[in-house]
Amino acid sequence: MSFSRKALLALTGIAALAMPLAVAGAASAATSTGCTVTPLKPVFDHLNSSGDKVIRYDTKVYCDAGRSIEILDERRDQDNFSLDDFEGSIIYNHRFDSAATVTESVQAVLPDADSLAEGADKEEMYHSVGFQVTPDNGPAAPWTNWDDSPVVQFRL
Repeated sequence: MSFSRKALLALTGIAALAMPLAVAGAASAATSTGCTVTPLKPVFDHLNSSGDKVIRYDTKVYCDAGRSIEILDERRDQDNFSLDDFEGSIIYNHRFDSAATVTESVQAVLPDADSLAEGADKEEMYHSVGFQVTPDNGPAAPWTNWDDSPVVQFRL
């Protein structure tokens, strides 16, 4: 096998391994049993009285009539050299008597969690949601897989 063919195979392998990493940051919506949940990108909301940046994490929820939904929303800081940092969670519960779309929000102070090697002046924030739907006329559906919002970089 020639050197250029070996190099091409190596590059193809690297690209195949990197592709899931590139897709992981994309926003996605999950649908289960008549409900769709979409974690939206985090946004800067305001400075609190201490001068800290407060970030808002929105989740858009649509459900058909006759559904109850429980959503677990976890805030995270993306890290390059270790597991992503868990920054907190909230649980939303809703009952839908008629089909509707609602937006749930939680606000949290931007953490100062990255080491100097990772870029101590910025944080890469996102949130992940999983949920379970219970229709009025049946048993609860299984919990969905996690869906991530886009990752947004905020300077401290």
